[in-house]
Amino acid sequence: MLIDKIIERIENEKNCIENIPNEIGNAKKETPIVQEMSKQAKIMKSFLNCDCKYYPLNSEDNDIICGYLESLQRSKDGSFIPIIVDISDNLLDAVIMNAVIDSDDDSESIMDLGIRENKKRDEFFKNGMIDFETSEVIERYRKNMISKNFSAGKELLDEMIENNREYFGGYELEKDELEVEDDPTADMDDLDFEEEMEKQGEILIAEIPVENPWEIFAYIPFGGWNDCPGNEDIMSISKYWFEKYGAIPFAISNNTLEYIVKNPVDDENKIRFTEEFYAFCPDSVDKYMENFNIDKLAKKIYGKKIWHFCWN
Repeated sequence: MLIDKIIERIENEKNCIENIPNEIGNAKKETPIVQEMSKQAKIMKSFLNCDCKYYPLNSEDNDIICGYLESLQRSKDGSFIPIIVDISDNLLDAVIMNAVIDSDDDSESIMDLGIRENKKRDEFFKNGMIDFETSEVIERYRKNMISKNFSAGKELLDEMIENNREYFGGYELEKDELEVEDDPTADMDDLDFEEEMEKQGEILIAEIPVENPWEIFAYIPFGGWNDCPGNEDIMSISKYWFEKYGAIPFAISNNTLEYIVKNPVDDENKIRFTEEFYAFCPDSVDKYMENFNIDKLAKKIYGKKIWHFCWN
């Protein structure tokens, strides 16, 4: 699975970022697969409106990983941040729905406008290319989102934690009382959420032209359905996590979000982050763990360099 390969190459490498040139140099060189993009992939690329590497269905994991690492290496000049995009109809509809036309209270999404004008999604993207009027709308949305202040991430998580505290299951420990490594209730077999992230379709490695990681979501507006936080909340929380842990979004699909973490959670922050993890995405835990408690979750995510979130 793609996530397992990335974890193997990144999480278990002590100095993974510094070793990227060696990773690329040592990778098996293969002739790229030449295959026509589907209309769905063309629409996503047109929507993103940035440099992208395309990987057709059934591409080798190694090719995708090396492509991401190569983009990550080039991104050191600060001109873009790469992210792996697993293309699907659901993700495409979500980003179009979340791209609002105006910033006032009467704003409409592109999808709302389409419904009002009796347009279907494909009519905004003739032959996979975005029309000029829609392009202007999306660009205005992105500029508006990047201009906003996303400094309330911690406060948002505080609220989410309080709203979910009743589900923390037997959590009564003080910070200095939890010995994660020796916790007998932390059954690793109960929690295998890495298994959820598999390639589902065509892949784009999008080189998003932003300065800050949380601004990726101005280009890929995610969330706002079921229990997934809204896009602006995700931007605020991502900013907070980047400043605290160096967390950068690196993969996204219709219902999953992955971060690569430069400064993994330490002893001082392990309880607080475990609360944040569950409050941000209860589905990632409830789907896999029976008799959930904070101690079990802390055992699984403590010190990890990959964070995986999956919403139902």
